[in-house]
Amino acid sequence: MEEISQNVDMDFIKTRAYIARHSYIENMENKLAAFEKRMLNKNFNVFWADNEASLVELVYQLLPDKIYNKVCFDLPHIPEEFNNTKKIKKIPIVEVENGKQSASVLFTQADFGVLETGTLVLLNKRSKNCFNLIPNIFILLDISKLIDKISDLEMLLYLKSYSQNQEFLPEDVKIINRPIKRVVKTKIQQEGEFNMQDVPVTIFLYDNGVTEILKDNILRTSLYCIDCGKCRTVCPIYQYEKSKEFSPIELVKANCFARNRITGDLFSRTLLCGNCVPVCPIQIPITDLLIREMELSKKQIPSTLAKIFVRRKKLNKMSKPFQRYFFLRKLYGKNKMLLSYFKQQPSTFFNIKWLQEHPDDE
Repeated sequence: MEEISQNVDMDFIKTRAYIARHSYIENMENKLAAFEKRMLNKNFNVFWADNEASLVELVYQLLPDKIYNKVCFDLPHIPEEFNNTKKIKKIPIVEVENGKQSASVLFTQADFGVLETGTLVLLNKRSKNCFNLIPNIFILLDISKLIDKISDLEMLLYLKSYSQNQEFLPEDVKIINRPIKRVVKTKIQQEGEFNMQDVPVTIFLYDNGVTEILKDNILRTSLYCIDCGKCRTVCPIYQYEKSKEFSPIELVKANCFARNRITGDLFSRTLLCGNCVPVCPIQIPITDLLIREMELSKKQIPSTLAKIFVRRKKLNKMSKPFQRYFFLRKLYGKNKMLLSYFKQQPSTFFNIKWLQEHPDDE
């Protein structure tokens, strides 16, 4: 991969990353078919899962033992079904690493797939030392997380890593471009003798609502996300909400579905502060997408939206501490955590640049 200089213009990298994500997302259907064919030609097992229920069903069908399986999970979210079944015993990663327990399956998730080379990319996995210790590998791949060219990979790794911890590249990058082999030693073999055994790698191409989001030409921009998590670090709602249910981009994705928009929760989960927009490494216009979803909501939007923007405008005009104190108590007095957040802000509460670019919406 081509080395990226630490002194390169960050805006240039972000623009290149946006173009790379746009290139894949806008022609996803054809490129996914090509990726599947390439992986099958490399002797990977490939299956499609529409949602969590179909994923769970597929996993049950493909487990090596039909009654009892020891599975080592390294997933950001483990389907609840796997916590409530006797078919699976969850084995901690550390127990496999230190040899205290064995597992029949490692189930993890890829961060990216590369269409050009038929490659899976896994970053900073807790199970990084387990791949040659377990006889079956299951890898989940979100179908929106592919890129066209290997030359785009380092750029995206750079942005994701830098957004997460100010490092220029991830600590650990595992590249899988062919089926894995592991060392197996039997009791009858002498010192220094060993056999190499093929490890079947099964890839689950996971839709989980992606194709439905693609139907909206504006909201599909949310699929450009590379899961860096930067937006959640600047979101006052996320930081002060106990549930930590939605980061800004997760809120956008959740409300791409009409069934979620009609509940009206969107209006209570965002301040439209715009903090997430300048920190997004892929330049996703998150605030604009949230407004788009408000407009699509079946609630009576004009009055609700008008109140939100009036609030934004008034907050930005509050310069005297005395005025701010009473204004904040009136608006956010019932939410002590948000009230505390706004009182601590030394400058304007909302993104002035965004307001200047949208004067008609004030």
